[in-house]
Amino acid sequence: MKARRRTDVHRACTLMRTGIGARAGGNGEAPVHWLDARRLRLYPLAALTCYVILAIGWIVRRAVLHQPDVPPFALDFLPFWSASYLGLHGHALDAYDVIKLTRVETLVEPYMRDLNGIMPWLYPPTMLLLVLPLAWLPYWMAYGVFAIGALLLFVRVVRKIAPWPQAILPILGFPGVALVLVAGQAACLTAGLAGLSLWLLRRHAAWAGVCAGLLFVKPHLAILFPLAFLCCRAWRALAACLATVLTTWLLSLAAFGPDTVLAFVHGVQVAQGTVAEGQAHLFRMPSLFIMARMLHAPISVAYVLHAMGALSAVAVVANAWRKPCAYPLRAAALITASLLISPYLYDYDMVWLGLVIAWLCVHGVTHGWHVGEREWLVLLWLTPLLGLVVVDAVGFQFLPLVTLTTLAGIHRKIRCETRALPTQPIGEATS
Repeated sequence: MKARRRTDVHRACTLMRTGIGARAGGNGEAPVHWLDARRLRLYPLAALTCYVILAIGWIVRRAVLHQPDVPPFALDFLPFWSASYLGLHGHALDAYDVIKLTRVETLVEPYMRDLNGIMPWLYPPTMLLLVLPLAWLPYWMAYGVFAIGALLLFVRVVRKIAPWPQAILPILGFPGVALVLVAGQAACLTAGLAGLSLWLLRRHAAWAGVCAGLLFVKPHLAILFPLAFLCCRAWRALAACLATVLTTWLLSLAAFGPDTVLAFVHGVQVAQGTVAEGQAHLFRMPSLFIMARMLHAPISVAYVLHAMGALSAVAVVANAWRKPCAYPLRAAALITASLLISPYLYDYDMVWLGLVIAWLCVHGVTHGWHVGEREWLVLLWLTPLLGLVVVDAVGFQFLPLVTLTTLAGIHRKIRCETRALPTQPIGEATS
């Protein structure tokens, strides 16, 4: 099994040297697709150059011109550090008190006084346990350690999935990564855990389960992983996942007390009501529920539409992980479907699309491409940027349609493969 994987990787690397679009023609030659190695370098380099220019402009406006309307960098990191500070000083429950949390946030960043809104802590106590060491460091040093560590994890995992020299620039230039770093969010960490879990599943099932269990610090993104393990009969991974979830919850209860759980649930309910009533930045929430609300659909209709999409995503994952098909398609289906489950997804979570792109590239290079598939991967690569720039301008949240279309395409490829492959066991040894 390991020898076969090494052969597949070697073959994929050989094909990538001739460009991602290599495809056998009728005369035995391999005409190169327009998305060749040169463009795989050029486009990400252009994106990175734009990021540098924007960063310089931000520094000039904020540090040189002192323009008051320029927000600080990585503002979303404030609740992480402030909640960590309160937890480290024995006041974990206060992290869920908006007034007390805002006091700490304002001491750290005076810009909060001029902010038209609040920045609550909406994560479970398990996340608080994970970020608790952040307050050992000063705010900006803590952000540097947090952001760089999460970024290195994400990049390392994607490089494991797509082990080609040409992959590094598209990873670093991916707009989803830039959005996470600018926002100061934890999405690179969650994406790294999700990707690492799937990469480890065929190698060390128990550690794959541990990574999936840690991913439950954001439960709405992790909920499909145990389903996938169950469907492919990966019992060690499933047991390790459940054990990790149970252990982290017990540790957080012991550290912070049961009242933090009640406070977390209450905070989530309040946030859900705020979003449902349209009192949040809806253009930054790429879910079917928000798409319907931005089209002025009633709340009940929006929830029904979202439930239909979520159930379809669950069905695709169950089908992919029960039947024999290429593992990259299984992984891509699980990651894509995870972005369709929660009505309260945010645009920085679209960094998960980097994992989808990597898995689909692996499948395309080793199994061949259909017309338009590589162009769709370019669209996925641009999706976080399009969501940030275009959605607010047009007043329509179209990103869920991109996610749904991607999942439908993956499902179609899985159906084609399952029809062609003989029936075989798909337990831990081949999952």
